[in-house]
Amino acid sequence: MNAINARGVVFAIKTASTAIAAIAAALLLDLPNPGWAALTVFLTSQQFGAASGAVVARSVYRMLGTLLAVSGILFFVPALMVAPEMLVLGIAAWVAVCLYVSLLDRSPRGYVFLLAAYTLPLIGMPLANSPSSIFDVTMWRVEEIALGAALSMTVHTVFAPRSVRPLLLDKLRTAVGDARNWIQKGLAPDPVEAGEQRARNRLGTDLTEIRTLAALLGFEPGITSRDVSTVDALEARLLSLLPLLAGVEARLVALRRTDDQWGARIDAHLDAVRRHVEQPFARADADRLRASGRGLVAAAQRGLEDGELLAIAAMDRLDELLESWDECLVLLDRYEHPEHASDEGTHGPVPRPSPRLLHIDHGLAALSGLAAGLAVVLAGALCWVLGWDQGSAAMGIAAVGSSLFAFLDDPRPFVRLMLIATVMAVPVAALYVFAIFPALDGYVALACVLAPLLFVCALCLTVPKWAVPALGFVLITVTLMSVQPVQAGDFGSFMATAVGAVLGTSIALLVMSLVRVIGANTSVRRLMHATWRDLATIANGTDGLSRAAWASRMMDRVGLLQSRMAGANGVVRARAGRALDDLRIGVNMLDLRDAGLASRPEVRAAIEGALNQIGTHFRQRLVRPDAEAVPEISQALELAIVQLAGSETGAQRLRGLTAATGLRLGLTQQAAIVNGGAQ
Repeated sequence: MNAINARGVVFAIKTASTAIAAIAAALLLDLPNPGWAALTVFLTSQQFGAASGAVVARSVYRMLGTLLAVSGILFFVPALMVAPEMLVLGIAAWVAVCLYVSLLDRSPRGYVFLLAAYTLPLIGMPLANSPSSIFDVTMWRVEEIALGAALSMTVHTVFAPRSVRPLLLDKLRTAVGDARNWIQKGLAPDPVEAGEQRARNRLGTDLTEIRTLAALLGFEPGITSRDVSTVDALEARLLSLLPLLAGVEARLVALRRTDDQWGARIDAHLDAVRRHVEQPFARADADRLRASGRGLVAAAQRGLEDGELLAIAAMDRLDELLESWDECLVLLDRYEHPEHASDEGTHGPVPRPSPRLLHIDHGLAALSGLAAGLAVVLAGALCWVLGWDQGSAAMGIAAVGSSLFAFLDDPRPFVRLMLIATVMAVPVAALYVFAIFPALDGYVALACVLAPLLFVCALCLTVPKWAVPALGFVLITVTLMSVQPVQAGDFGSFMATAVGAVLGTSIALLVMSLVRVIGANTSVRRLMHATWRDLATIANGTDGLSRAAWASRMMDRVGLLQSRMAGANGVVRARAGRALDDLRIGVNMLDLRDAGLASRPEVRAAIEGALNQIGTHFRQRLVRPDAEAVPEISQALELAIVQLAGSETGAQRLRGLTAATGLRLGLTQQAAIVNGGAQ
């Protein structure tokens, strides 16, 4: 992406001018460190090209994180300042815990605890030697940050605003368009190619980005709860499409292989379905197709052959697929055209679904917190041993470097960029402090000399490969400048802060390299182990997950696996390449358990026996990823199918038969695929 474009230039002008205005306003208000206001402008403007919803959300969360950090400062520093070693340990523990909590919430809300993690050492440690000023200084920091946040929100919302809405709409249109293509190919007579199957995994990444944008949408002016509910409902329907499509495909492949007559009858119906999917939503056509599919086989009869079972299950999943697809079209139209979109097809106002469940790795979050805490301890211990009171900046910068990139498997490349930017910032800041600022007189002159620097830094933020070093550079430069009403450069203080910044970043890089690097193969294995643990828990019935919650968590994992697959190998990679099959197996297990709870005791017992066998199988995978489904699983599923086929007809019987046949097919299919992939 070229930085010299109209949108980038507008962003840079707005951000640089707002930062300068924040410094000027802070000087007029006699705030002691105007640089904090300017830093807040850059930190709140960096995401999604300063879209208004992103800026407002970031500003609100930054204020909350700052208030949380100030609470920690007012508690820790006075209580522990008499024992420097205890103060360092206490602040390190704060950083570790806050970072851990922030990584457990992968929504934009996590920024609250992330900011609180590194703000406390940045503000609190320099106050350890001046206890009488703790309250005043912390309040000044809050005021400076509030000033920067307020100006950032005002400028980016009022002047040439950029909305999250079109970004989100573009993502939704792309996701729906991809889903249309996948449905048409998946229902075609020819098998779907492996490359096409792998391409579906990117929906997990798309849905995570949609979730982030949707979380920011509510912060935009003029956005109603109806808009947010529509996006949430559309996201929920998109989540359901791939497991349903995969279930239809697997049954169709097996059906065509085992019963040509049934395959031919269903293919004629699928032709009509594909034509329907190509067209805009039409309720009458959708209802006719769904009724036609249900009428292809007499699901109520007791004696069912394998071909009939597969046909029943395929049409049941296809019925759900069509319903979800048609609702996707209605909801997308409602979001695109809120002024005239009708509620037709959604049966009135759409209820807002439960919040999305995302994958959380408690172990990795704890390791990240531990690494950040160790970096702070190392920086603090070094300053204490050297008797270097002015080196407290090293602790704060070590916390920043350890926290900002803790969500990555390997944070080292970005911490290196931050270190390079820090080293580059020192001479630039020195030029301003000792050569330029002393010659200035008045706010206009100050604005003129700051404008080129801040404009170039803001412009670089719009280019992905330059964004991290540009942000690090401007943060360190503005901090070292320490703009004051009367500028009197203190070389000793300047160098102490500069060396502390370089030292803190270096310590963060060292600790990250020793403690917090996760290889791609390890990351993939952890994701797959989390999946298998969940499947074993679902089998035991102790999970409490709904089908929508399971689909949400698994689609998030599919997206996370997408970027890590290239570094994986062996059986784990083969398993990870079919993560959508695990998603489908989990859906079938949840449906089978629900069917069992509504069935007679003998049917319930057969279903429980099958699920227990499946749970044992997935627990074995935690030890041996190449573990195959044992014959006892097939036998237990056969018994469950026989019991369900002989039970009373109804929705739960159909649901149970669909799920049981899907499990039998899915576990057998996975074994064959992994054996081939491992060779």
